Amino acid sequence: MRWYRDLYLGTNAASEIRSIREKAAAGKWMAGVYYITAASTEGNLLDIFHNGMLKEPLFKKRQCLDVIGVAKGRMEAFRLAGQITEDVYQKTGGFEIRSCFRTEDFVEDEKESVCCMSFY
Repeated sequence: MRWYRDLYLGTNAASEIRSIREKAAAGKWMAGVYYITAASTEGNLLDIFHNGMLKEPLFKKRQCLDVIGVAKGRMEAFRLAGQITEDVYQKTGGFEIRSCFRTEDFVEDEKESVCCMSFY
């Protein structure tokens, strides 16, 4: 799992992000924590999934694990995905999510993240 350097965070997730990242690194299940990544399927923009899905081997093989955003709660995850999509559109005039989030913009070590953008 890699983290976007300027990680998008929902308000509820922002206050717990250090704990969330530590637990994610340890492979722990967390109630209500959702990750937002670039879509794993052609034609979609983003994927939103509960962190518990990472326990499933098939899911882990097929899912993009470059985390763009973290939310606490489904509705926060939906709003955050909308904000990410809107930001991409404002920057590019289109919806090419993958082109806005390059491989070099992601880090594996939580200490390397520069800052986080919190919404809502």
